[in-house]
Amino acid sequence: MKIALVICEYNPFQNGHAYHLAQTRSRAKCDKIVCIMSGNVTQRGELTIADKYTRAAWAILSGADMVVELPPQYVLTTAKYFALGGVKIANAIDGEKYLSFGSECEDFDLINKISLFEENADFKALLDGNLKQGMGYAKSFSLALENFSPKFAEIISRPNNTLAIEYLRAIRQIAKDVTPINVARKGGDYHDDKYCEIFSSASAVRKMADDGDTESLKKSVPPRVFEYLKNFNKNEKALKDGKLFSIIKYAVQNYDPSQIHGVKEGVENRILKAAKTSASLNDFFDNVATKRYTNSYLARTVMNMLIGNTFTADELCKSDVEYVNVLAVEENSKDLLSKFKCSVNTKNSTLPPDSLILSADRLYSSIDHNFPSSMSIVKRL
Repeated sequence: MKIALVICEYNPFQNGHAYHLAQTRSRAKCDKIVCIMSGNVTQRGELTIADKYTRAAWAILSGADMVVELPPQYVLTTAKYFALGGVKIANAIDGEKYLSFGSECEDFDLINKISLFEENADFKALLDGNLKQGMGYAKSFSLALENFSPKFAEIISRPNNTLAIEYLRAIRQIAKDVTPINVARKGGDYHDDKYCEIFSSASAVRKMADDGDTESLKKSVPPRVFEYLKNFNKNEKALKDGKLFSIIKYAVQNYDPSQIHGVKEGVENRILKAAKTSASLNDFFDNVATKRYTNSYLARTVMNMLIGNTFTADELCKSDVEYVNVLAVEENSKDLLSKFKCSVNTKNSTLPPDSLILSADRLYSSIDHNFPSSMSIVKRL
């Protein structure tokens, strides 16, 4: 069986994602598409706009055949481990496999060449020097790379290109039987929060929902997604932000942050001080913000504290995929359940009690709403 894999977040699913799935099926000439999707938290360190089962169903209705969950320890981290986690799950599937990803660069050979770049002593010295000046890792890496290849540095400045490069590195490292497919991204940039006539970004779609711009929203997402988002309520969002801030204030003052994934020296003190002195969630993140750390890193660190993520980088590299958590499957694709070389989980009640999936789900349901706790079977018309 030919199986195409897509590592994704779909927060929320928009028309550009539907385009990518259609391109994937056409170019891979695959029998099935399996999406490996983040659950109720995102790599930006945010709770998703819709729960993971709702988003998985959107993907099935728009062309995917199965959606499995990328565990939070691989979501709330850097692009390197986000990609590695997804490729590990891809590696756990039997079949002729393809990994399809979107990027801002149409030149696959160039992306592949960057993925082969080796950090020599001179490069590492420049990188360390930038870090010591208080720059974030991504900026430090990009500036160091400019000294070797300005073109490479320009390419990695785009977030989807960075992920594409990490996918290629992960494939080379652990999944040489997976064939990569690069689909050029069209429409709005990843961080673009304005409506785009071709394809609006997920960031733009979230802003449309927040602003009540239903006209632009309807043009940017499939009908089922529009029906969900059109009644998005600003007051309800403010209430959820208040709940999350209350949980943050409690958690960061009652748990030892030193063992939390990604915590760097001193950042936990900054987070603790902000929790004690801030009046709201927005105020908290304004007070935590610093030139040394990106907003995404800080948000991920806080979210890792809330769910108790103590995975080290070494553990993320070395740990095996013991099970996959299936969120949704198209009714005629249930045969995919037998294609995994590891255990297959279809309901929360059978997850290991220490699973971070359960921790993230409990956090989400305490702030947003209760949601289904088992795989859904979706009929695609």
